[in-house]
Amino acid sequence: MNAPSRPAETVTPYRFTYDDVLRMVEAGILAADARIELIEGELISVSPESVPHVRCRRWLTQFFTRRLAEGQWEVNSDAPVRLDDQTAPEPDIAIFSSAVHDRDLKGGDIVLAIEVSVSSQAFDLGRKAELYAAAGVQEYWVVDLTGKRLIVHREPTAGGYRSVWEEGARGGVAPKAFPHLDVRVAELPLTD
Repeated sequence: MNAPSRPAETVTPYRFTYDDVLRMVEAGILAADARIELIEGELISVSPESVPHVRCRRWLTQFFTRRLAEGQWEVNSDAPVRLDDQTAPEPDIAIFSSAVHDRDLKGGDIVLAIEVSVSSQAFDLGRKAELYAAAGVQEYWVVDLTGKRLIVHREPTAGGYRSVWEEGARGGVAPKAFPHLDVRVAELPLTD
């Protein structure tokens, strides 16, 4: 006995835009402090931050804020970056010129984006790295708290970053935009 067959369904998921998300926040559908990112039209739930994650993000924010010329550079922490109409990730840190207003910020304006990674490493090194590169984010770092390493991405292209390498506990790196600011991996608060 054969089971009756059903016609194939064609289901197209709805893709949200950045403006849709803003309207949902304004209408109270989404909380303003909701832990989500808009990635290619999808609302992606973001894991709660661990204590080591918060400590490392705070250390990096203070490191750059104290050393970059006030009024020339913005060091945004946990603010959405609109890469296109359907993608607005929230890097742990995004550094860009003070001449660019937050609402006009594009990927190519960001000289350094940093993600502190505990449980989201595959996403941060995969899909998110591809999105940042395609949007022209000039340099992208992933701080791997578990592996105690820093993965550096440079030379963005539409297909990804051409230059990717890692620095271990004995290494360090200076951002291309700020060659005088050497960040030593051993100095980062990578554990409790």
